[in-house]
Amino acid sequence: MRGVLICVPLYTVAVLLLGASITAGIFVFHVAVVPLIFKYSKTFRRHLVFANFVQWPINVDFDDLKASGVDGGRNFNIEYKSKVDNCDIKIGVWHILPKSAYEKLKGSFEGNADKEELNRLMDSELTESKYPVMLYCHGNSNSRATSHRVQIYKFFQQMDYHTVAFDYRGYGDSTNVTPSEDGVVEDALIVYDWLHTTVEKAPTKPPIFVWGHSLGTGISSHLLGNLDKLSKNILERPKPLPLPNGLILEAPFNNLADEIYYHPLAKLVSWLPYFESTFVSPFTACRVHAFRSDEHLARTPSLPALLLHARDDRIVPHCVGHKLYRSVLESRAAGGAPIKLHSYDEKENLGHKWICLAKDLSEVVGEFVSNHR
Repeated sequence: MRGVLICVPLYTVAVLLLGASITAGIFVFHVAVVPLIFKYSKTFRRHLVFANFVQWPINVDFDDLKASGVDGGRNFNIEYKSKVDNCDIKIGVWHILPKSAYEKLKGSFEGNADKEELNRLMDSELTESKYPVMLYCHGNSNSRATSHRVQIYKFFQQMDYHTVAFDYRGYGDSTNVTPSEDGVVEDALIVYDWLHTTVEKAPTKPPIFVWGHSLGTGISSHLLGNLDKLSKNILERPKPLPLPNGLILEAPFNNLADEIYYHPLAKLVSWLPYFESTFVSPFTACRVHAFRSDEHLARTPSLPALLLHARDDRIVPHCVGHKLYRSVLESRAAGGAPIKLHSYDEKENLGHKWICLAKDLSEVVGEFVSNHR
């Protein structure tokens, strides 16, 4: 009903401004063409989900982290043969030091620093670190250098955490291959494997946490919910990679079908009698782009989880984050690690991207990390 109440005034204004014939054409496109494209075009749905055609800022020099507003970091690549796409993949990665470690090594970043020596020093900091490590899985569109992501790296740095951020295939300076759910999860697995291989050399392994934002919550949930199987099938490891100390999901959704159903723009078409069969069912029936975090996390009852969601999020509505929380909580009714949902009031104006600026974030995240390190 709300969708009808929105559309009727819009079309009334369109008739007055554009005339009846043009408005009729727009109406046919709205109620017939768009649903058909959505239902039958996998390419369209993939672009909608990953939005990797949006790249901002442009012309990023990923080697020059300081130009992107990041201090105390390095850029490097991880290269491997993808089993998903059967091709060579290069993943662009940033490793950013905790504040304490950066202050100690600050001189090594000044002037024309020796890249090999800097990599050696930062490898050593990571392997011998007593500080937690955050593996950051970003959301759709843009690269690891976009502003709200840089802001969360600064938060991690101030909290004295190592940050490992990377771009999936098709994003940033990583190999320009069309992304898919299995493909981006494979990329996250490779970086997670690199991180564990690096820190397992340490006498005391630092705690590792995975942080996902938006689409990255679906990627990280898929990764960790299927870590045993992925370790065996993709990495061919005799023993599976261990789970991290905890998972933090910022602006999460329970599955992509519900995200489409509850998205604010869905009000423009939700009044159509064939709304569910054309807009929602493609994500229910096809597992290619499903991101069923509720199912994935039900397989990991021993993984502590913290969910962060703003009530004024207009991209991933708070209700789908709450549905994920309830689903995982129910899956642990017989016992398991704690899961917590921390919601932010609309008055804080944090929206979809700016929980990194929340006044109590250091307290909320700090408590979670301290409890599970």
